[in-house]
Amino acid sequence: MLNRGIKRFWNDHRGYVIALTLIAMPLLLGVSLFVIDVGRSANLHTDLQNAVDAMALTGARELDGRDDAITRAEAAIEKLANTAAFGDGGTGMSMGSYITVSYDAGNEAASTVTVQFLKGIPGDGTFAGDDDDPITAAMITTDPNEAGYAWVRAKDQAMQTIFPLPVGLNRDTINVSADAVAAYRVSACDVTPIFICNPYEPAGNTSATVSEQAAEELHDRFAAGDLYGVQIELHSTSSSNPGPGNFGFLRTPLGNGANVLAEALATGNPGTCYTQDNLDTETGAKAGPVEDGVNTRFGFYGSIGSPTDPNYRPARNVRSAQEISGKGGGNKSCSAYTPVMSSDGTQVGDPAKAVPLGYGAAMTAMGGGKISGSNNWDYVSYWNVAHPGISRPSVTDVPSSYPGNGASAPSQPSAYDVYRHELANPSRISDASPNGEVGTPTTGKGCYAGSYPTVEEGDRREIFSAIVNCGYEASVGHLNGHKATQAVAFARMFLTKPAIKASSERYLSLEMIDITGRGGRGTLDEFLREEAELVR
Repeated sequence: MLNRGIKRFWNDHRGYVIALTLIAMPLLLGVSLFVIDVGRSANLHTDLQNAVDAMALTGARELDGRDDAITRAEAAIEKLANTAAFGDGGTGMSMGSYITVSYDAGNEAASTVTVQFLKGIPGDGTFAGDDDDPITAAMITTDPNEAGYAWVRAKDQAMQTIFPLPVGLNRDTINVSADAVAAYRVSACDVTPIFICNPYEPAGNTSATVSEQAAEELHDRFAAGDLYGVQIELHSTSSSNPGPGNFGFLRTPLGNGANVLAEALATGNPGTCYTQDNLDTETGAKAGPVEDGVNTRFGFYGSIGSPTDPNYRPARNVRSAQEISGKGGGNKSCSAYTPVMSSDGTQVGDPAKAVPLGYGAAMTAMGGGKISGSNNWDYVSYWNVAHPGISRPSVTDVPSSYPGNGASAPSQPSAYDVYRHELANPSRISDASPNGEVGTPTTGKGCYAGSYPTVEEGDRREIFSAIVNCGYEASVGHLNGHKATQAVAFARMFLTKPAIKASSERYLSLEMIDITGRGGRGTLDEFLREEAELVR
């Protein structure tokens, strides 16, 4: 009887599922809690990552190389507050509470992130390695002129788990963190598709270190006012060894050929934005388009441009020592620049007839071109020839583009500042030089007959170019076209006279008005596109 009862109980499977469920429930509950914790940690990491990404991007956007770049970057990060939810994440934090991910540059302890600035990262060309290599102390900088990356790291935040991790069935905490690195990127839009070689790079340079030093010298010299009023003569070259004193061309997406490049030079619209770290150069001998394209800005129409199209209008003031014919006071021709030359034929300008802006500067050789040693152009002769009988304004009477960081104020205005003074006083534009030349563009007889915009956007005698360490970039094969040529800065340049033909070459006569980055005056912001990009 007893055996029969035991056997019947043994063979009775009713309630079996309930028993198995009760046995398995702790395991199922534990797995569920573990999955919830994994999900919570992933969500919290995402919150933190979004916060540091935004902070890094915000900070990097200010790293333009100027002296206050890091100060501005820290201030921008401080203004950005992101909230990240940390459930039951530590002392004083209950389930569902929030912490604020914030930064205080003056209070490291109160900040939930650490912010540092980098001059380079592994694999970016500054330091060797690749994306998997760690950031080292050698890459960290406190110099605002060197900082190109913002590195934001969230401090470890404790998330209290629901699942009891230890054997003792005690709840524990796990740390959640995130970090991000963002880089400053700058592009220039609607610029003249020209690059010029850095005048302070040693000829024949092949060293990356020397290249960096040359870039620093360019910014130092400009900030100190050493380039104010300095006359620069740049020659085109098809040489495989370009250097100081040379210029070349940037590729446009509008098509190939000299005529397309000339159109872009004439209108200042290459149809693209040029990235400072990734310029695409145009190879080959393209000297002709310089004269045809650039000189439409002075009202000379060769093979490019229409004298009735506002896109090819001359500047409001085109005084440049153009030879004048005896026919009605009109230009000898509006098809080419035919400058007045000195009696020995070596210099543009003759005080008995007409002289251009920048006239009389003492020039020295600079690679393929020339440069004046200082603001030493003959302002007195220019003014007496261009504005006879008119009192000459002093340096304080004209608008100033002097950077203001030099040891002393300039003794005379730059050619560009005199040009601006003439524009601000229209009667000065109509003053006649001894040969009859005036600054007002000639009309009729094949010269410009179109209209001017109601609101003038930019000055047609200004061009915007990239500045490149040509020696180094050529040595690593970056000036051969379709290569990542790097610009050390973008520059605003003033054409003191039209492009001049010299045998098979053309040369440009310029003054440097402003540059991007450290030491610049900030007048190029209108055509710069400054962005930040996450790189880690």
